[in-house]
Amino acid sequence: MDALSDRDSLGDIPLYLTPSTKSVETAPNKIAIGVIQLRAWQIHRLTPTPPEWDGQAAYLVRANYEFTLDADAPDLDWAEVGFGFVQEAVVIDAVPRNVTSPSGPEVYALTSQLHFVQRNGDSQGWPPESPATNIAMPAITPRIDCFGLGGDLVKWRHSGKVLAGSHSGCFALVLPAECEEVQVTADGRYDIELDPDLRLRPSSRDDAFRVRLPPASTGRTATAAPTGTRSRPRGSGRRVFLSYAHESEAHKAAVRQLYELLVANGLDVDFDQERLHRRRNWETWVNRRILRADFVLVIASPSYRRAGDGTLPEGTRLGLRSEYRRLVDLQHADPDRWMEKILPVVLPGRSPEEIPLSFTPWTADHYVVDSITQDGAADLLEVLLHEDTAS
Repeated sequence: MDALSDRDSLGDIPLYLTPSTKSVETAPNKIAIGVIQLRAWQIHRLTPTPPEWDGQAAYLVRANYEFTLDADAPDLDWAEVGFGFVQEAVVIDAVPRNVTSPSGPEVYALTSQLHFVQRNGDSQGWPPESPATNIAMPAITPRIDCFGLGGDLVKWRHSGKVLAGSHSGCFALVLPAECEEVQVTADGRYDIELDPDLRLRPSSRDDAFRVRLPPASTGRTATAAPTGTRSRPRGSGRRVFLSYAHESEAHKAAVRQLYELLVANGLDVDFDQERLHRRRNWETWVNRRILRADFVLVIASPSYRRAGDGTLPEGTRLGLRSEYRRLVDLQHADPDRWMEKILPVVLPGRSPEEIPLSFTPWTADHYVVDSITQDGAADLLEVLLHEDTAS
């Protein structure tokens, strides 16, 4: 990969094979197939905002990605890349949508309802200089199908012969007008014909990044910035997810105090007791927050330890069990990355004995908070705020 590609990289989604009958072992066993490399996005804010979306903001987004397959990897039956949005978002339309035969380069425009149509000289109500009037797409080899339109995600699936190389897709995105950035989760899936006797299954690892959005007062293009860089807007901080048991009112109050301390230090903290003004799909919320986090703080408590030991009473603390399993699975699949991201934390009145053994409380660091103050949490804050520690 050349230097320009490195600077343009948002992340990657490794593709590999794992044993289909494998139980948890001390080290993952993966056979690399290739990688989906996530390249820079280009984002244009569309003005004026269509009347249908009054009070919100509309964007034209070009997403770029690249399939890189190992030289000895067998052909893929299909492969797909998808992008989901953490904030309230709607993907109105996208191209390519459904491609069943080879097509040459095309030029599209957006209608005032934010649907893509082939350009015919009609400005569709946009100012002549608007990027919505001139959307160039390269030649496309079938088959490509698009999913998720009308919701908060967009996916492109390539089937038939999946070609290595660069691809791009454009979509119209609507977000709340006050958004300055949007969090994105990226996932990749694929299928491959395998000998059943090998007992292997296709696997991948999701990624996450954020997009800084251009303000309404300018027509300029913004680009996506990779997760964990120093290019965040001034005043924003690293992203932290708080994972804890709803142990007791006193324990929940202590976690809230920690949340307030972290926020006061400029960190962007996901805490499940905040912003409850609308109904949530908690499964989706937790998955996306964990994947986008620079750090996950596992707060020690008796119930969290019992979740790790498998000794919680049947049918209790189902959310905690699910959250614990997600973190263990991520750490197992990519131990170097997640060992640095998952930080066991011991609040006042708690004990390191209450850290689940999966998070190695004795053979790796844990962080004792003597008091929920700047001084009492100094060791933890040093890690969270250090310039070189976020991944």
